Amino acid sequence: MSRKHPQNVLLIFTDQHRLSAVGAYGETPCRTPAIDSIAGRGVTFGNAYTTCQVCSPARATIMTGQFPHTHGIYSNVHNLGSCVHEIEDRPELLSRRLESAGYACGYSGKWHLGTDRGTAFGGGNLPSLPKDVGFEGQNFPGHGGGGFHYPEYRQYLADHGYEHRVRDWSEPTRQIRGAGELAGPIESTVPYFLAENTIAMMESFRARNRPFFIWHNFWGPHVPCFATAEFVDLYRGVEVPPWPNYAWPSRQIPGPHQARIHPRHEQLRWADWATMVRYYYAFTSMIDSQIGRILTYMEKTGLLDNTAILFTADHGDTMGSHGGLIDKGWHHFEETNHIPFLLRLPGDRHKGRRIDAFVSLTDVYPTVLDLAGGAWDRGSIHGESLLPLVEGNAENWREDIAMEFGGVVNQVATMRTIRYGHLKYGYNCCCEDELYDLEADPHETRNLLHDPRYRVQADALRQRLADWMERTRDPIRSQYVRQISYWQDIDGYGGWPPC
Repeated sequence: MSRKHPQNVLLIFTDQHRLSAVGAYGETPCRTPAIDSIAGRGVTFGNAYTTCQVCSPARATIMTGQFPHTHGIYSNVHNLGSCVHEIEDRPELLSRRLESAGYACGYSGKWHLGTDRGTAFGGGNLPSLPKDVGFEGQNFPGHGGGGFHYPEYRQYLADHGYEHRVRDWSEPTRQIRGAGELAGPIESTVPYFLAENTIAMMESFRARNRPFFIWHNFWGPHVPCFATAEFVDLYRGVEVPPWPNYAWPSRQIPGPHQARIHPRHEQLRWADWATMVRYYYAFTSMIDSQIGRILTYMEKTGLLDNTAILFTADHGDTMGSHGGLIDKGWHHFEETNHIPFLLRLPGDRHKGRRIDAFVSLTDVYPTVLDLAGGAWDRGSIHGESLLPLVEGNAENWREDIAMEFGGVVNQVATMRTIRYGHLKYGYNCCCEDELYDLEADPHETRNLLHDPRYRVQADALRQRLADWMERTRDPIRSQYVRQISYWQDIDGYGGWPPC
């Protein structure tokens, strides 16, 4: 498939960005005027979901248009559980297809799809960094841990007389996770450094008269949440109310989420978490300021007139919700699966519009190629271009949305999630499944799996999940079908047989 749209494309990608940290998605203390401006001048997708609530699998989806069980990066690269540890350079990658369409491809920030050393697991994968797969720009191996230690950033600090230094923790509450106030000015921060790179690439592409695709990746608001004083001060004294499901009895309810309960949960109070959330929001606002810098540059140079902008994230963050959960993974909850997703088209077409159809991170790949007039093999990917949906001529748009999880930090799991309407079903290989009614229980505090009123809906969602597995050739389908048939024979409901 292809279209002819001679326009640039900018993909802004944040890391571990929950919806409560985007003003465009509803009332929140978090201030994101630049991100909100993209929403105001474009389309907000109200029901967008990641493919996997882990960094590397979600990022590989951008490059392939596929779910992790197909592209093979099933957990973070160079972690147990991933089948592929260095994304393979091949013509079907997003960057290579854009090259074929005549585009220059630029990269800024976090990569996390390979290293400069190849696989450490004996699989024969060659090293894979952005420049190995067709990008210009930054070329950082691995996760990067916030980007603070790369030689390029250290050289930038030295050239400008800056330092990266985090002040000692002085808050009256416990320090729950990595957070703190930076001693330097905004110009000394990693987000500023990344924005400088993206602006420089835009200048270079303009000078060469090349249409471009730039993938700009922030390390954040993933922890550690470091921000300069001006952004930390934005939230001093600002009330951060407890999450509606903060009091959920996470220790008393069995399930995979047990792996992500804060180890000191019983000693912590909401005041401790509220301070952490303030730093999370401060970091987000600092990132937003650099998105604003990029947008201002584009406005001044006229690039905004001919550039489509997508904004989204790899996944969200629990940040203490659901009874003190940290990070991501090991559950089916909205906090990490439901992601922000915005699209602004040149000329501000469809400005201020909201679309609540189900949208997947798999849709980024075909949407970018559609915007660029590039070609792609519809039969080999799992996403759909969003342009027909935005333009009102999409046929047979998806009725449900699925996600998967295979583990993280060298711990392995098999979990699948499907949402249809206001119902969500979660398959847990190792324990009882889960069913939530997001209309009656939007904060997912009651598992309705054994509620007789939901028996028919549960069966229908199990079948939908099996159908999705078949469509996407999920290798666990045969085992899943055998398990649910066995469980239904035992108790009529599904889920792990009662002990």
